Amino acid sequence: MEAQELADRIGGQLEGQSDALLVRVRPPESAGDGDLAWVSDDRAIPAGIAASAVIVGPDRDSEDLIEVPAIIRHPNSNEAFARAILLLHPEPDPPFVGISDRARIHPEATVDTEVFIGPGAFIDAGVVVAAEAVIHPGVVILGPSTISAGVTLHSNVVIYGNTTIGEGTTIHAGSVIGGDGFGYTPGSEGPLKVPHRGGVQIGRDVEIGCNCTIDRGALDDTFIGEATKIDNLVHIAHNVVIGARCFFAAQVGIAGSTIIGDDCEMGGQSGVIGHVELGNRTQVAAKSAVLRSFEGNQLLMGTPAADASQTRKIFSIISQLPQLRDRIRQLEEQWKDLQNPPRSS
Repeated sequence: MEAQELADRIGGQLEGQSDALLVRVRPPESAGDGDLAWVSDDRAIPAGIAASAVIVGPDRDSEDLIEVPAIIRHPNSNEAFARAILLLHPEPDPPFVGISDRARIHPEATVDTEVFIGPGAFIDAGVVVAAEAVIHPGVVILGPSTISAGVTLHSNVVIYGNTTIGEGTTIHAGSVIGGDGFGYTPGSEGPLKVPHRGGVQIGRDVEIGCNCTIDRGALDDTFIGEATKIDNLVHIAHNVVIGARCFFAAQVGIAGSTIIGDDCEMGGQSGVIGHVELGNRTQVAAKSAVLRSFEGNQLLMGTPAADASQTRKIFSIISQLPQLRDRIRQLEEQWKDLQNPPRSS
């Protein structure tokens, strides 16, 4: 693709050689002829950059890029970079065509003709699969479930019954949607399992990483809002409600019946205890443990999690504890001396 066409398609402004031919996207340090590179606003331009074109923000100094034939400026260079990758490295077609004769589809399933279903997939009675869905080898879908248009299920995903997956959602390999929640009650003969008969509802344009688990509700459904993005190895327990456009990094854990608002973010290995609520636009720092409800529009940090500004003060004091201990001991000795002055002879 020529630089001018790419700039037009990603909404950027081109400076320099409009017919520079771009074949692929490469890191700026290793980019060469035919390569497009992206340099974020907080990074220095690598010395001797040899890319055919670069994507930069609107305020980047052109003198740093004098050797680059084409410069594409964009007010959101991160977004421009992502769109450029899709143009020069589009999503590959499925490695199979149509419906494999080695897939097992129950006669009482409803499957659109315009789908891709790989070998070894199993689709149960009561399952509805809409047009343009892509179901990779080894996927298991139990009924009743609804797989909406444009959904992609990668290899070895398991979908339990009573699950609805919204349009354009992607679930990566090994994830399990709709398994029983972790619920037990004391019984006369030991722990008694609480049956889970609810389901899972996943909104449109959600992305769920590899080896995630999202449990069904006990009676009502577990809910994931539209455009929420979930990293690998995340666990979401029964009856959790998650709003739209949330981001969860790897190894996040959400306990049962938690409610999380829209536009929330949770860092890696952070967690939330059950039956609490986080308001819209709450951010939770990595490795934090949320043990109570919080209103939105704040950053939480620590164990137990609290407002980040307060937690930073606590961490600062903790780092000074050895010196403070020594100071207290000195003051105690001075106080003893004041209490017991030496007697004159």
